[in-house]
Amino acid sequence: MSESNPYQPVADSGTGQVPGDPTIRKVSVRPIELMQRAYALLGDQYLLMVGVLLVAMFVGSLVPFGLIMGPLLVGVYLCFLQREQFGRTEFGTLFKGFDFFLDSFLVVLAAGLLGLVVVLPVQLVMFGVMVAMMSGAENNPEAAVGGMFVSMAVFMLILFVLMLFIYLPFLFAFQLIADRHYKAIDAIKHSWRASIANLGGIIWLQLVLGVISYLALLACYIPFFFVLPLVTGALFVLYRDIFGPGLYPPPPLPSPGGMASPMPGHHQPGPPPANNPPPANNPPPPAAP
Repeated sequence: MSESNPYQPVADSGTGQVPGDPTIRKVSVRPIELMQRAYALLGDQYLLMVGVLLVAMFVGSLVPFGLIMGPLLVGVYLCFLQREQFGRTEFGTLFKGFDFFLDSFLVVLAAGLLGLVVVLPVQLVMFGVMVAMMSGAENNPEAAVGGMFVSMAVFMLILFVLMLFIYLPFLFAFQLIADRHYKAIDAIKHSWRASIANLGGIIWLQLVLGVISYLALLACYIPFFFVLPLVTGALFVLYRDIFGPGLYPPPPLPSPGGMASPMPGHHQPGPPPANNPPPANNPPPPAAP
């Protein structure tokens, strides 16, 4: 890991590349290292990203079923892209995700429908088991209460595993929309391919991030808001490791002089060289007498 670029992609794990378009790499997933690289990426704008994510959560909660969370998540990842390319971002970039409203909305809609189809039957079965146990509680209430706790634990474990796999097709979808301008179906398809190619590491990452987030929530919620940029940033850094460079630059930022910041490695065109020949459509100068 380079000191000058602490969030640079890690080396390939040696298992080769997954064929397809785009190229998807199988990488070594180290959750703590990903969070460290996310922290380095955010740098002196860490608190700004805390504010961006808080506003995204608040605004997204104003619309039922989280229907505008997709554009807001795309806006969050546009902020990460600006930090990566320009070394800075601004708060207003969050709302530039609405430029990709349709595709990000379709991703959220697909995730919601898939969750409903998969999780609802499990919840109905759990409800039926609870009702059956409560109806038999008169004969042996202690056994019924113990059975209810065991059943709830089993069903919660099943729901956790199901939600983990339901999330996989959408894990990198919003990053792909922000970074590569993919349509919803392509973003979901390639996110699924990348998740399956790195399944073990992603499950491990989700477990670690889930435990850290849960512990932060237990501490009266406040620490969770400060952990959230690391959680989101770790997913962005992992996305960059797996997919490599993007296809489109992020939205430009105004420079102190009022002009848009150029992409690193891309320079504004200068004046033409002084010894250029005159354009062909200009008349030649008159000959000397």
